Amino acid sequence: MERARSILIDKLSSTFIEELKGEVDEIYLVGGAIRDAFFGKVAKDFDFVLSENAFEKTLKFLEKKHIRYFTLNKGNFLSIRAIEDGLTFDFTKIANNIKYDLLLRDYTINAIYYSIKRNKFFYNDISLNDLKKRILRVISPSSISYDPLRSLRGIRLAATFDLSIDETTKEKIRNGFSLLHTVKKERRREETKKILNIDINSLIKVLKLFFPERDFSVAYKKCRVSKEFEILNREINKDFTYRDALTVALFSQALQCNLANTLGLNRKEREIVEQIMKEKVANDFDSLFSIFVRYREIFIPLCVAVLSFDKEEAIKIGTLIMKWSKIKFDGNKLKMQYNVKGKALGKLKERLLKNECRRLYEEV
Repeated sequence: MERARSILIDKLSSTFIEELKGEVDEIYLVGGAIRDAFFGKVAKDFDFVLSENAFEKTLKFLEKKHIRYFTLNKGNFLSIRAIEDGLTFDFTKIANNIKYDLLLRDYTINAIYYSIKRNKFFYNDISLNDLKKRILRVISPSSISYDPLRSLRGIRLAATFDLSIDETTKEKIRNGFSLLHTVKKERRREETKKILNIDINSLIKVLKLFFPERDFSVAYKKCRVSKEFEILNREINKDFTYRDALTVALFSQALQCNLANTLGLNRKEREIVEQIMKEKVANDFDSLFSIFVRYREIFIPLCVAVLSFDKEEAIKIGTLIMKWSKIKFDGNKLKMQYNVKGKALGKLKERLLKNECRRLYEEV
């Protein structure tokens, strides 16, 4: 644990935590930041548990130091979230004591505590052993049912850190999928976004453990093709991109279910995923031009091209659609040249656009 200790001390010593630890009787770092440090990663999110008295002192400290914070209600536990220099610090009242609090955690690899004041780790043997052997194991039989979002988190952790999954844990996670609808959409969406940032190879490797009967090869190939179009990184809403929507559509096809609802996407994001999935396009001019002109932006036509064709065709058609989007006509010049205006000018533009798009299509 020495590497983890070194990483944590180095990171936290430059934050307000260094001063806060002198203001409270005890404060424990717990969970993901310790796990990440064990694997050599520096976290940006830090979760702390502390006594009720220390919790109140922390609140006063943040106010006195003018550190930006707001309150959260995680389940039945009031939490404080402070943000400083791009780092997030969550503070929650400890549930009774460390031994009891440990049982409320999700997985054994997250059930390790680090006393900031005493510079000491607290854990049971199975937690350290599972970290060393890279095993994902629920901390208790009720871990997933207590918070079904942990089923998605388990997939993310297994894929991110290349973990093997304990058989009992695998069953608990699988059962948790059917309970995800009970979790707030915002929490599901947040976890989904983290999953979508995982390397596609690692993600599919884990999904195969839960859905061995499904073929993910098509989804894998098309996710790789989508990388050819940097423009798909354009955000739909907040931090959710068109490439994310395409990925959800591809995995919805592979799993034969509506993931847009399960994963907690908001209305606009769900609509984009559903549009991508419902559009059918053939490799002929009329079909391609039809989908191109029906959308103001080219993002959905691009996604549909990736979804519908193999690699070479998808790249060729996607490139063609991007060329079409750059076709522009000067309305003033057309007015003077053809002596038209109003609806007649609009129809002229449509005709010229179609002719120019056809010309480019035939060149390809």
